Amino acid sequence: MRDIEEALVSHWSHFGRWERGALVEDAGTLRYETPIAPLPYNAVLRTRLAEDEADETIARVVDAYARRGVDFAWWVTPSSTPADLGARLEAHGLRLVERATGMSLDLADWDARAPREGVSYVEALDDGVMDDYTSLIYDYWELPADARDLVAEVNAYWGPGRGPAHRWVAYADGRPVGKALLSLAAPEGVAAIYGMSVRPEARGRGVAGGLTSMLLQRARDLGCRRVVLHSTEMAVGVYARAGFVERCPLAVYATAALWSSDGG
Repeated sequence: MRDIEEALVSHWSHFGRWERGALVEDAGTLRYETPIAPLPYNAVLRTRLAEDEADETIARVVDAYARRGVDFAWWVTPSSTPADLGARLEAHGLRLVERATGMSLDLADWDARAPREGVSYVEALDDGVMDDYTSLIYDYWELPADARDLVAEVNAYWGPGRGPAHRWVAYADGRPVGKALLSLAAPEGVAAIYGMSVRPEARGRGVAGGLTSMLLQRARDLGCRRVVLHSTEMAVGVYARAGFVERCPLAVYATAALWSSDGG
């Protein structure tokens, strides 16, 4: 559980370390800020608040984001305090937008499986594949046109050789249909899978499983002992089939839906 939380904080903190971003510690909270208005580009990652100070601090953080005119998310993890943090966030205008499951896999127990035929997997090491990776980000987060240039900029800023991550793109019939990222931000010996997405027309072709296998093999090759992730409710089965074990619940509260198609 600790590895899952540490990996989440370490990876997403990179947005705050972007030259246009900020990483802010405030009275027991850690958040990142960027000028990109839609989710998930502003968020609170860690919360350790005393009960008698929680509402005042929450109000201050909410106001800081509101003054900047951006939507933001607030992660609630097993170590978050106070225990009723979710209810307090709702009282300050946020709503529960996603329940996730923290999962882990020990690589010593992993049996590699060959991906299905018909899909190829390419690491994003050049501009062309990086452009395809970025286009999949646009689609997955349903980003409006006015946010895309900044998203491309931050993605390039932490691109190959500039950040502790490996990005992969899946191709079917010559088109990019899926992506995923292997983060090595922390803790030592632990890798994390983030940003898994598959275009609707390619679902059912084993793309998510193939990407997972590629990233697990890369983690093993790099000497990692464990891989962690946080899964949506829909994807838990995919990761369980790869050998991941459910470890802890996670929740995301936010000022807007994560995807516009969620409604609201």
